[in-house]
Amino acid sequence: PKAKKETKAEAAAGEEAKAAPLFKAPKGEPDDLTVIKGIGPVAAKDLAEQGIITFAQLAKLTDKDVAKIDEHMPFSADQIKDWREQAKELAKK
Repeated sequence: PKAKKETKAEAAAGEEAKAAPLFKAPKGEPDDLTVIKGIGPVAAKDLAEQGIITFAQLAKLTDKDVAKIDEHMPFSADQIKDWREQAKELAKK
């Protein structure tokens, strides 16, 4: 695996992201995010750790939220936007 050099700021941001979730998880039952194409068990767990547990949350992500996730998590903005579109359909059900 190729090693990625982190600046002190990036390392601090990474530690901050672990300390506090990026989003506040809603009360109630979580949705099975693995229904969304591209989200497997590991990605679903990572999203849950950041407070994202429902289709409705994913569907309502703003572009600013997408950028925040892109910055703090190993997912690309394009991936997240694709998930958002799928979640919009699933949230209607």
